[in-house]
Amino acid sequence: MAKRNNVDMAIHIAREARQIHGAMGITNEYPIMRHMMNLESVITYEGTHDVHLLITGMDITGENAFK
Repeated sequence: MAKRNNVDMAIHIAREARQIHGAMGITNEYPIMRHMMNLESVITYEGTHDVHLLITGMDITGENAFK
């Protein structure tokens, strides 16, 4: 649950930082986009936010939501 929350908060913060920097947020002058790409890859290869939620729910309740 901590990892799921950590990645979710980090991507929201990186997106907000990109918005604050405006057009400069996507240039190589600031490393914001590099962090966003790293976070997006974590979301992609480790499962989406929703899949982590289903796995956590199954662990807590014992009910399999994948069926």
